[in-house]
Amino acid sequence: MHRTIDVLAQILTVIMQIFDKLGAWIVLPAIGLVMITDVILRYAFNSPFIWSLEFGQWMLLFIFVAAVPECTRRHGHIRMELLYVVMPRWFRTFVAFLYALIAGGIFWLVMQVELEELAFSYRLSRITEYLELPVWAHHAGAVAMCILVIAFFTIRAIGIVAGHDPYPEVERDVTELED
Repeated sequence: MHRTIDVLAQILTVIMQIFDKLGAWIVLPAIGLVMITDVILRYAFNSPFIWSLEFGQWMLLFIFVAAVPECTRRHGHIRMELLYVVMPRWFRTFVAFLYALIAGGIFWLVMQVELEELAFSYRLSRITEYLELPVWAHHAGAVAMCILVIAFFTIRAIGIVAGHDPYPEVERDVTELED
């Protein structure tokens, strides 16, 4: 069972890292380039791109959708680190399991809403105002992100119960947290 969990965890890791790198190395610079060009055109020539704001909004949503699974995998969530590192190992394991259940449930609920919005937008053939992008594509991206994060939390919860966390946290020395 540990081997299966590790293989699934590795597959998810590769997928999450591809999305994360795509957002960081391609989409974010594209946003910057479009926004800088738009500002120059607006203030130097009084002729901005009409679609740049919409492009920036959609691409920022893509970055969010791409980064959430990888941030979660790296344990980039917010917590009280000074309190967490002094807790006994069994308590941290319990918190990790509880976190996986609760967060997986929250993303399940988000996915249900996004699926409804996806179907609604697709049926009405809704498109954005300037770029004429299909609105359902945004909801499909959110559903894909939710599926990745739910898979991550499911694999992690199963691994914790089986005594083998596929995404273990790096142990930190408490003295490193002091100034």
